[in-house]
Amino acid sequence: MVGLAILGIGIAATLGALTQFNSIAATSRNMTGAYTVVMHQIDLFQSMSPFNPQKTNLDGSAQIPKDPVNNPPLYDMTVGTHTIGYLDPVTGVVSNQWPIYQYKDPVTGSISVVRGTLQIQVTDISTGTMPNTYQAVVTITYPFHGSNYSFSMSTIRTSDI
Repeated sequence: MVGLAILGIGIAATLGALTQFNSIAATSRNMTGAYTVVMHQIDLFQSMSPFNPQKTNLDGSAQIPKDPVNNPPLYDMTVGTHTIGYLDPVTGVVSNQWPIYQYKDPVTGSISVVRGTLQIQVTDISTGTMPNTYQAVVTITYPFHGSNYSFSMSTIRTSDI
């Protein structure tokens, strides 16, 4: 009896530990997905052109990339806080929910997708020694198992010319 009790306690502890490891792994996968989404937006902020806040387009607006078509926009580098849209490559629909992680249950075949909202806060931090310099703070927030998570990164960009 004592041996069975000790074996039962050992099995229960092992199952509890494995469940906890699985939960930590799922949270880590989501954080990796969130990092990827935020890094994509940082790369976009760093590479889109023309980025010349000191110059104007023919319509009088500053030469700063901004999506004039989609709502929410797919990109917006103007000063302010913007919710950035996600263009679903399958449906072609723009929404404000970015997929962070997708899981397909091998038994049931059902697909679960963790989605989050992506925001970019752009600030003009120009100074005398660094004119036409903007800072972007990119943040994604998402719910997972009843808790809210967020991940942020920031970058700085100066004029192309």
